[in-house]
Amino acid sequence: MTNNMASLGRLLPADRFHSGVRVTALVLWLLSIAVVYAVLAGLIGLFLGTVNGVGVVIVLIAAIILAQPLAWLAEQQLFARWPSGRSISLEPGVLIWHDHGESVRMELGPRLNFWRWRFAVKRRRGGRVPTGHHCFSIRLVQGDSVISSYTFLAPATAEALAARFPFYELRRSNTDASKLPLGGRDAMYLAAEHARWDTGAELEVADFEALLAHLATGVPDFATATQSGG
Repeated sequence: MTNNMASLGRLLPADRFHSGVRVTALVLWLLSIAVVYAVLAGLIGLFLGTVNGVGVVIVLIAAIILAQPLAWLAEQQLFARWPSGRSISLEPGVLIWHDHGESVRMELGPRLNFWRWRFAVKRRRGGRVPTGHHCFSIRLVQGDSVISSYTFLAPATAEALAARFPFYELRRSNTDASKLPLGGRDAMYLAAEHARWDTGAELEVADFEALLAHLATGVPDFATATQSGG
């Protein structure tokens, strides 16, 4: 109860690693390499002469390695100062979805339908999500309003979360639409997964868990079922 009360009024930022951050982080990383290379080449030139031949390659490799902390610090600043414009607010009995100035309010209770599913990541995604991690997703529907959110978890964290909240498991063998029957749970969850891919909001792991805990306080059978609403 204390943890649930502490989450009220909490804002869950979505899509922290949005396209603007990705592009800017890449530019800053390349810029960091160029600056470090110039500094190293200049220092070596003062004592050993002009860098050329194999020395250029060695200095470039050193610059790439030394630029990593600078690029990481810059990326963290981008995360903190450049929000995506999408987020979820947790309020007593409700959650509110914010999307670039537009808001959708969902009341907790039996009228809030949900679907939860998971799958293992078979290939690295943009270098950010390691192979073997798991994508955990939830789709919320109330009237004409739909919210899809997800997060990526390491295997141990994924199993710990699944022990608290069941998630329907989409396996590699049942994620090919051409091999699915026209009806059934696989087709339903695959359709939800396609919607997540198109418009879903990525949350940090702690924020995704806070969302689940908040929903569990007011949505019937939320802690024990992978879906509601048929």
